[in-house]
Amino acid sequence: MKSYIIIYILLGIMPLYAQQNKKVDLTKRLTIGSSVPDLPVMDILNFPSSTIDLDDYKEKVLILDFWDTYCSTCIELMPHVKEVQKTVGDKAQIITVTWQSKEVIDQFFKGNKYLKEYQAYLPTIIADSLLKSYFPHQGVPHTVFIYKGKVKAITYFDYIKPEYIEKLIAEDRLDIPVKDDFSTKDVIPDQENLNLKGKVLITGYQDGLEFKGGLPIEQDSVTGMFVTSMINTGILDAFTRLHAMISPSYYLWIPGRMEWYVKDQNDYQYKPNSIGPRIWDTKNAICYQRFSQDTVSKKEMAKLVMQDLVSFLGVSVTIEKKEKEVIVIRKTTKSRVGIAKPESNRRVEGMENLAFLMDYTKMYPPTLDESGFTEIIDVPDFSSLEKLNQQILYYGLEAVLAKRVIDVMVIRELNKN
Repeated sequence: MKSYIIIYILLGIMPLYAQQNKKVDLTKRLTIGSSVPDLPVMDILNFPSSTIDLDDYKEKVLILDFWDTYCSTCIELMPHVKEVQKTVGDKAQIITVTWQSKEVIDQFFKGNKYLKEYQAYLPTIIADSLLKSYFPHQGVPHTVFIYKGKVKAITYFDYIKPEYIEKLIAEDRLDIPVKDDFSTKDVIPDQENLNLKGKVLITGYQDGLEFKGGLPIEQDSVTGMFVTSMINTGILDAFTRLHAMISPSYYLWIPGRMEWYVKDQNDYQYKPNSIGPRIWDTKNAICYQRFSQDTVSKKEMAKLVMQDLVSFLGVSVTIEKKEKEVIVIRKTTKSRVGIAKPESNRRVEGMENLAFLMDYTKMYPPTLDESGFTEIIDVPDFSSLEKLNQQILYYGLEAVLAKRVIDVMVIRELNKN
């Protein structure tokens, strides 16, 4: 899997950035309903002046959006934030906040081609430590709504939308999920007075709980039992994780590897660039906990959890062998006379990894490597099969459409035939 990691670095594919867990001073922390103390004048970029007094915005909705240059999600959202500010006009002021220095942020704005394309240069408070002490967090984006001098919401970037600004002005409150990176809240109430022998609990989204990856199994300090959990997880993601523990696969579950037999796919999987992942979570994510007397291996526990989900949710997600149209990268005897060597500033080791990259784009049917080619090459242009073939021919290879039997993820609601 090392080569896959290299691919991610080469392409700049970055997940939502989360800072490392470390001890954070929470003594100055403000919560929803807290009055915001008087704030000093702060240094700011991309603003009519070089400083800003946030106290000037007490009669407006003030949105603080914490970010840094390591957060690809934050940067990707800046054009959206710019459009929201344009839409709401003087009703609200959105200010981004970073701990990084003026020199770092100034250089970042000057050099970022994406922000230049959209002219998405947002007002940015720089070198901040005070605001973060009031609104501490472990990961960014981290969003705070303030209105009439009081904290109204500490939440996720999904809620930077005109409708929530209008709702806050109209009702002086926001009933939206809380982002609390330091929460110790549990899904199941305290079991101290129960003679608990075992329990499975599946609920919808639980506010104040943070998403957990994998399948953590922890011993509960109250009952002494072993607690297996999945927190605020989409149903398809839950099954996918479980399958990965039972029988790992090293390809992506792209649309060409999936078959749906459900009324509404949106109930199971978030559609990118729709309502926002956290808003989708509040409607569709689940929380799962299993209290067990004994612990078992992750693989065996994953099988038990999957049985629970099938039984309680009425949906199955299975991996089945099916014939599908795919792209096959194979050796060719076509002439290579006059074919120039592909050149780029990115490199990949072998066609297996190139197939992985093609799957990542979700532009094509599943891509399979049957060439066995393992040399390091410059990453070709695979924006079309024609362009790809023009370049990999240099290596005696071609990419063709063909039928193959592959693993397919099949999602079925159990009340359907």
